[in-house]
Amino acid sequence: MSFTLNKIMFFYVVAKLFLLLSIDSASSSSTESGSCENKFQCEYNVLKKLIQLEEITSVQSKRVATLIEELKDARDTIAQLNKTIQTNQKSADGTTYVRWGRTTCPDTAYQVYTGYAAGSHYTHSGTAVDPLCLPKNPIYDKYSPGVYDGIIYGAEYETSSQSSWKHLHDQDIPCSVCRIPRNNLLMVPGRNICHENYQLEYKGYLMSSHHKNVSPSQFICIDDEPEVLPGGHANHNGKLFYFVSGSCGSLKCPPYREGLELTCAVCSYSPNAKSTNIQPYK
Repeated sequence: MSFTLNKIMFFYVVAKLFLLLSIDSASSSSTESGSCENKFQCEYNVLKKLIQLEEITSVQSKRVATLIEELKDARDTIAQLNKTIQTNQKSADGTTYVRWGRTTCPDTAYQVYTGYAAGSHYTHSGTAVDPLCLPKNPIYDKYSPGVYDGIIYGAEYETSSQSSWKHLHDQDIPCSVCRIPRNNLLMVPGRNICHENYQLEYKGYLMSSHHKNVSPSQFICIDDEPEVLPGGHANHNGKLFYFVSGSCGSLKCPPYREGLELTCAVCSYSPNAKSTNIQPYK
């Protein structure tokens, strides 16, 4: 059924007046059934639906406007957070730590560099006990080729004893140096949750050299979602890291338990922070 524009507008106004005056009750039954008794009633039903569509469109327009405002607020918030991050990165305050076993830093930290875990050979009694995170872009100055006084080796996972990490055995270990705008860094052995007023940087397992190896080692915290260096699956040995377990006696059991791998957490001082086991991973 076709109508001229003027006729449609006329009936649109008439229909809207009918709705306001609630005079459409008499035709409600026929409208619900989808039938109409005459031409006027059919036109009226069409215009009534147009009015309903106008009302729905108005509601949707308001919702769209609200969503646009919320999106603008979200963008402003993101911009402010980015500004805060940039300010923290440029700030002289804060400290750095090594995230052992990972090529990236958590979202709450700025990556200084990523590199290779390294240290003394597990059979050497000399050199040093502390592991290092060597950068991937070394710079040499004056040197004499073939001099091996102090020697440093790459590090490997020695994890064949633990089924969930067995696939990492003999793989080379990566590391990342991370900077945070917080001070007072603490590695907590035996826990993967930080204490109150400390924020979790990352959590993992306590690792060190084998107790029968000649070379001593520091205890370090290897991330519990470890990565490996590409092409580092060969068994070259060098600096080796094993899980650390407790031995009852002088070590109080309970609370400690014989032969179980100890966890660890790297935490930074953050006033009013609650203890947490949530870690923001990249």
